[in-house]
Amino acid sequence: MSYSLTDETSIDTLIFWIESSDGSISYEEQKAVQRILDNMRYDMSTFQNTLSHIAAMSTEHLQELFEEAISHVKGNFSDEGKRLTYQLLETIAGSNGDISKAEQEKLTRLKSEFGV
Repeated sequence: MSYSLTDETSIDTLIFWIESSDGSISYEEQKAVQRILDNMRYDMSTFQNTLSHIAAMSTEHLQELFEEAISHVKGNFSDEGKRLTYQLLETIAGSNGDISKAEQEKLTRLKSEFGV
């Protein structure tokens, strides 16, 4: 894989993984991500850069990236960091008023992977 993951880019990747669960990213989801990341004083250019890299990847490489991002968070974040990351992703999933079945399946997997 050609994209090196950091703590931030792993979160960015997982945000995209959750957001795109239903095959598209809604306006509400985009606005929720922007609002949440702004509240965290997060550099939106990092997020946009990650999305640019993701957009250029094949489906196969994307799946590998998602798995690597999960592993990165699992191996590098504290229990509190994993819990906060999960809460962030859950908030984004519910931002359009409903958590889809695909989003719920991913959240259930992350809850198990992160031990939250």
